[in-house]
Amino acid sequence: MSDAEPLIEVKNLVKEFTLHRSFRPPVRLRAVNGVSFSVFRGETFGLVGESGCGKSTLGRTILRIYRPSSGKVWFSGADITGLSGKALAPYRRRMQIVFQDPYASLNPAMQVRDIIAEPLLLKNRLSREDCDQQVRDMLIQVGMSADDMYKYPHEFSGGQHQRISIARSLIVRPEFILCDEPISALDVSIQAQVVNLLEDLQREFNLTYLFVAHDLSMVRHISRRIAVMYMGEIVEIAAAGEIYENPLHPYTRALLQAIPVPDPRRARESLPNLLEGELPSPLEERQGCAFFTRCPQARETCRIRRPALQDTGTGHQVACLG
Repeated sequence: MSDAEPLIEVKNLVKEFTLHRSFRPPVRLRAVNGVSFSVFRGETFGLVGESGCGKSTLGRTILRIYRPSSGKVWFSGADITGLSGKALAPYRRRMQIVFQDPYASLNPAMQVRDIIAEPLLLKNRLSREDCDQQVRDMLIQVGMSADDMYKYPHEFSGGQHQRISIARSLIVRPEFILCDEPISALDVSIQAQVVNLLEDLQREFNLTYLFVAHDLSMVRHISRRIAVMYMGEIVEIAAAGEIYENPLHPYTRALLQAIPVPDPRRARESLPNLLEGELPSPLEERQGCAFFTRCPQARETCRIRRPALQDTGTGHQVACLG
C-alpha cells in the first residue's frame, strides 16, 4: 500500500463534546483523542472496538458531520478541516454514509424513488424522467427491482432497507463511503449478502470504504487493513491478516479471544481470558495509556506516559510500551 494514493488523511484528530449538567459545571467529553491514520484510494479500511469507544464519532468527524475540535482532515490532498457551507459542499457529494439502522434512516412517508433521488436533486437540475431512470438503474445495481421505486419503506425487509440506503449513497457517485456498522442491525443470514454487495459495488465504482464494526470476523473478510480503537484512541493498525495472526496490543488480543467459536467443544477448551479491572471514565483527564487499568502487562510507566503509534518496520503499528 505504500505506493497507493491516500484519499483520506487524518492527523492528531480530536473531537470533544461539552456535557451540560443540572446544578453542576459543564464537563468536556473527549470522544476522539489524537487519532492519526490514512485510508488509501480503493481500499477498505476496517475500524473495530467496543461499543462507545468513539468509532462512529471518528467517522462522522472525518465526513465533517461533526466539526473537529483540533487536528487535521485531508480529502484527496485538500484540507477540509475548517471548511463549511458552500466551501464544503463539493466534498459532501464525494463523501457519503451508510447508517447502522437502515429503517431509521429512511423517511417512512416517502416513496423509495424520492428517498434515493433526494441527494441527486439537491444540486442538479434534472427532469423527472432522467431522475427516475437513474433511480431505476441504481436499484437494479444493488439487487432490487426497478418497480420497487414506487413502494414505501415499510414494505421491505431489513436487508432491502440497507440496499435502499446504499443506493441513496451511491446515486451521487461518491468516492468515499463511511459504512457505519452497516450489518449489525441485520439477520446473520443477510449480513454476508450485504457485505458481498458492498464488495461488488466497490469494484464497479472504484469506491473507498471506512468500514466501522464490532464483528471482527466480518471486518477481516472485507478489510485490507484494520485499526483497533479503545477509549477514543487508535492502539493498533495492520493488514487484516496480520492483525489476526500476530496481534501486538493486549487489547487487540483480548478482542480476538472474545470472538465466538462455532464448535462447542473447541469453545470449552479455549475459554477467553476476560479483561479485568475498571473501564476508565471518558470524563477523566489522563496522562498515560487508556488501557492501563485493564492491561495484564501494565507497568508503572504506562500510568504516566501515553504510548504513541510506532511502526514495527513492516507497516504494523502499535501503541504499547510493553
